[in-house]
Amino acid sequence: MSSAEPPATGKQARVAALQWGLVQTFVLDTLARFLRNYYRATTTAFFPPDWVSSLQFATPLGLVVGAVGGYRWVTSGPGATTAAAHRDRVVFVGALLVGWALAIVPTLAAQWLLGEAFFTVPYFVIPTLSAISAALGAVAVTYRVDPAALRRRRARLLGAVQGAFVGLALGLVGFILYSNYLIATRDNFSVDGSPGIVLGVVVGALVGYALADRLRSGDRAAEFLVLFVCSLTVLSLGLSLGQTTLAAVGVPVGFGWSGASLGLSTVASLLLSGYLAYGAETAVYRRFVDG
Repeated sequence: MSSAEPPATGKQARVAALQWGLVQTFVLDTLARFLRNYYRATTTAFFPPDWVSSLQFATPLGLVVGAVGGYRWVTSGPGATTAAAHRDRVVFVGALLVGWALAIVPTLAAQWLLGEAFFTVPYFVIPTLSAISAALGAVAVTYRVDPAALRRRRARLLGAVQGAFVGLALGLVGFILYSNYLIATRDNFSVDGSPGIVLGVVVGALVGYALADRLRSGDRAAEFLVLFVCSLTVLSLGLSLGQTTLAAVGVPVGFGWSGASLGLSTVASLLLSGYLAYGAETAVYRRFVDG
C-alpha cells in the first residue's frame, strides 16, 4: 500500500473511536482527580463527596460514549479519511497514552520533594497540571511537529518510551515487593517508592534511547507497548474481579494481596509482551494501524 493511499474507512473509524474515547476518558478522569485533590487540600475530609467519586467511576462510560461518537464521525462522513488524517490520529493516540501514563513521574517527583505539603494549597494542582501538560504535548507532537522530522527520530523516541515504560513497571514492582517485605517483617515502617520509580523511568528511557537500534525499535517497540498496555489492562481487571469475588465470599483481602496481584500482573505483562513482540513477532499494532 502506498504511503499516500488511505487505509480502509473501517480501520480509520476504529482509530477515531479510540481517539475520541481516550479524550473523553482523559477529561473525566482529570476533572475527577482535580476535584478529589481539591477537597482533600481544602477540607478536613479525606474522601471527596459522592458525586466526585461518581464522576471518576463514570470514566469507562465516557470511553464508550466517546468511542461511539468517534466511530460515527468517520463512518457518517464529517471526519476526514485521508492518509494524513489517519496518521495524525494514530500519533495523537500514542502520544496521549504515553504522556498520560508518564505524567505520574513529575507527580511522584513533586510528592517526594514536598512531602505532606504536596496535598495542600497550591501544590494539590500538580497532578492536574502534569496531566494537562501531557495532553498539550500530544497535541503539539501531532499537529505542530514536522511529520518528516518525527519519522527520522521515530526509532529513538519509541526506544526511549519503551525503556521508560519498562522502568516504570520495574520500579512499581520493586516498590510492591519491598513494601510487602516490610509488612511481613516489621510492625512500624514508612516507605516512599517515588525515588525508585522516578529513577527507574529516567534510567529506562536513557537505556532505551541508547539501545534503540540494537533493540529493533520502531514497529517492534510500538508492538511491545500496545501489547503491554492491553495485557496489563486485561490481567489487572481479571485480578481485580478475583479480589472482589474473594472479598464477597468473606476472604480477607488487604494491601498485601492487592499489591502482590498488581505486581504479578505487571511482571506477567512484561514477559508476555516481550515474547510476543520480539519472539513471536506478532503484528497487532501493524494490523490495527495500517490498511
